[in-house]
Amino acid sequence: MTDSGQIDFAALAGQARRMEGEVAGVEQDLSKIQATGYGGDGLVTATVSGEGRIVSLRIDPSVIDPADAETLSDLVIKAVDSANQALQEQRAASVSAITDGLQGLLEGLRPRETGHPGPRTRGGGGFTAK
Repeated sequence: MTDSGQIDFAALAGQARRMEGEVAGVEQDLSKIQATGYGGDGLVTATVSGEGRIVSLRIDPSVIDPADAETLSDLVIKAVDSANQALQEQRAASVSAITDGLQGLLEGLRPRETGHPGPRTRGGGGFTAK
């Protein structure tokens, strides 16, 4: 807003363009990140990319038991889930910078308090604020 209380649309448009560039940069950065999760106290390790693809899976040979494939399956699922949770936390941290900027942009659209009591109407025995 300008000092006169008017919205400075040129400044807001400039902020919006900057934020658009920031969003594009964050999207590109998010596609490059990786996160690792663990199952069975680290016996299974999974790494996922920013796009959600599994890029690495390490299984300790001690958990490979042909008679108990279900346990190994559970450990893999836990590791992948853990990696995806870590990825979501990284995304949230990156995106919060953008949402904070958006909040600032929206604040620029809200009228500021000027100390003026607002419109008055005639009531009862005099003027009262509405």
